[in-house]
Amino acid sequence: MCHALARENGGVVTEVDTDTAARNFYSAKLGWYDQSVFVLQNIHYPYIAFARRDASGRFILIAPPEWLQLPEGPVRFLSPSELNQDWRGLCGELSPEELEQICYWSPQTVGEIIFNTWD
Repeated sequence: MCHALARENGGVVTEVDTDTAARNFYSAKLGWYDQSVFVLQNIHYPYIAFARRDASGRFILIAPPEWLQLPEGPVRFLSPSELNQDWRGLCGELSPEELEQICYWSPQTVGEIIFNTWD
């Protein structure tokens, strides 16, 4: 999917990381001229977000860059407003196991749950 997304937008995939030993998402870095963005895909659900890395190497969730046209399809591209909302309003949609992990790890946003490094 990342290669098709890059190709359709005139970019290239410059990095792919499928190691999910300590997290619940895959990542790929897409490059377009002198710009780049990371695409994160949850391993359990068809959710995708865009990110950049901060100075410590952590992913910071962002809006998709203007140069990237998003396709329609089986995955859902989540916006920063969806990702940055407080998760507490969604408790009815979470399983007891998920709530247990949330209580333990204390995330603040939906994005910290969907794209986490607790696994």
